Amino acid sequence: MFKKLRLTFLLIVSFIAIFVLSSCSIWDKTHLDPAGFDDYTDQFFASVIGKDELTCNYYFAHREDYGFEHFEPNLSTPGLSSPLNVLVTNLVLGRVDGYDYNELTSTQQMTYNVIKHTLNYINSVSTEMGYLSNNYLGSYLGYQAQLPILLVEYHFRDQIDVENYLKYLALVPDTFKSYYDFEVKKTEAGYGMPDFVIDKVLSQCETFVNSIDDDSNFMFSVVNDKIDDCTFLSPSDKEHYKEQNVALIKNDLREGYEYIKDNLGNLKGRATNNGGLAGFVKEDGTMIGRDFYEAKFKYIVGYDMNCSSAIEYIDSKIATYINEAHRLKAIINENPNYQEQLDKINNDELVLCNLNPLDTLLAFEEAIQADFPALGYTPEIEVKYVDDSMKNNFSPAAYMTSPIDEIGKESIYLNPAEIYLLDGDGNPTETLDYNYLYNTLAHEGLPGHLYQTAYFKAQDVHPLRKLLRNSGFTEGWATYAQNYVFKYLKNDNVFGNQFYDVVIDYLETMEKVKAACYSRLDLGIHYDGWSIEEAYNFMSRYFTLSSIESFTKAYQQLVEIPTNYQQYFFTYLKLCDLYDNVSMTLGEDFNPVEYHKTILDCGCAPLMYIEDVVYNKYNINE
Repeated sequence: MFKKLRLTFLLIVSFIAIFVLSSCSIWDKTHLDPAGFDDYTDQFFASVIGKDELTCNYYFAHREDYGFEHFEPNLSTPGLSSPLNVLVTNLVLGRVDGYDYNELTSTQQMTYNVIKHTLNYINSVSTEMGYLSNNYLGSYLGYQAQLPILLVEYHFRDQIDVENYLKYLALVPDTFKSYYDFEVKKTEAGYGMPDFVIDKVLSQCETFVNSIDDDSNFMFSVVNDKIDDCTFLSPSDKEHYKEQNVALIKNDLREGYEYIKDNLGNLKGRATNNGGLAGFVKEDGTMIGRDFYEAKFKYIVGYDMNCSSAIEYIDSKIATYINEAHRLKAIINENPNYQEQLDKINNDELVLCNLNPLDTLLAFEEAIQADFPALGYTPEIEVKYVDDSMKNNFSPAAYMTSPIDEIGKESIYLNPAEIYLLDGDGNPTETLDYNYLYNTLAHEGLPGHLYQTAYFKAQDVHPLRKLLRNSGFTEGWATYAQNYVFKYLKNDNVFGNQFYDVVIDYLETMEKVKAACYSRLDLGIHYDGWSIEEAYNFMSRYFTLSSIESFTKAYQQLVEIPTNYQQYFFTYLKLCDLYDNVSMTLGEDFNPVEYHKTILDCGCAPLMYIEDVVYNKYNINE
């Protein structure tokens, strides 16, 4: 699985987590002059940023150009909606209903679509569903798992930034206590965290605390080196801030993780549901978990499709891809050379790419020019590695989103726990897993997240559009990218070994089979209410699984983070459909560069709106 690190408390995500409103809008349709839409967008942009210092630091290299100043640091805390939240949301988001869509420009219409999609989601969830959406503590997408990386990546552009970073460290104890307090509240309301999630959080916190105690924690050296690089600081200031960094990590940061480690275990054994969201049913029979999942599914994938229809769609895709995989495998089985090559790839005896991570990214930069629009500049990419204290509770890889007003430097994190082959005992060797890296670097880098972000940053659109990103499209695009690059292994390529076309086609088709099956698995667990046995039986139809025990980790991961797999796979499958429909309709007139440009120019909007743009451009009826 490929997980992108994101700021869980930033932008509209945190806005959604605390705001709920009724289905009625206080703005009458067509009441507002379309000439004022840009002013409305400006106001909404300012409200999304609020006074969040971390958001400004990450997304703006020159915040003053957007009218923002330095704000007092604060860390997001969980909570349910209040009447004031409802009023504010009606006043801000609800105003979009006052504009006549047909009177807006095409660019404004896409902004309208993005805001309206968010508004529809907020309207579809209840206050009580806030217990299901506020998951600040978690095994690897939890706040405690990602905060150290977020703090290490905090930009030091001036002395205030350095001081604010130190303030964030000091905020950790009270913030983490609020996370635990909310988990207590969730548990008392019947929405407690399963024991297997608690155990993973406890393990991560213990490992992190130990790394502080033995002085091996990466934040000591990484941040102090950053302070040393601050040319705007005097030598005495540097020494002072470095001492403060060490002291706050050893005391305040440690205290926060120690608090979770010492207290979260109190909630073990109190979860009322250790399965998917479908298991949350109110006393009156209301299937609150299932209803929440469907609302979140529509929002995440950016597609107005209910779960029953989605299941029909996914089932049909599984059948189609399985048939194609069988057809290709039959061809491979008839040719010993094909079979030998496939076996060597599957056994890691033959690698898809024999370049190091950075060189692989540079090779992708050259290869994609035939299929994707040019960036107009060459990004300076830095590949970083997750520290040992974080590797067991961190995403396999992560692209760090760069400021929207700065073109140049980009960075990607790789997790050492994922990038090396394992020996017979399951221990990492010194040999890189090049087959894993090939697709992962395409996902996180080019033509995936890094490329997608860098491309849209250069577009002349309102900055709001560069901040509001539909995660289903961003992750769906990155998954599309990681599988699109299979084509560069055919014929002569810059990645090393030569491969038979049918073998590469089979590998790509099997990725589609996996995507469809995992999408269906997520729906099965959270909408149908599949038990681990039912989920295991489903996957056993298509894959060889050694035992139900070996499947437990995958099942628990799906239970913990509903719809997470959907944003990677469902939207990816829809992007595959879109490509197939356009390319087959146009035939020899199909231009992949122009096609991808049409999609990328839309930005990270919900896919259903991007589909409309593409089909309208090529005069294709869906």
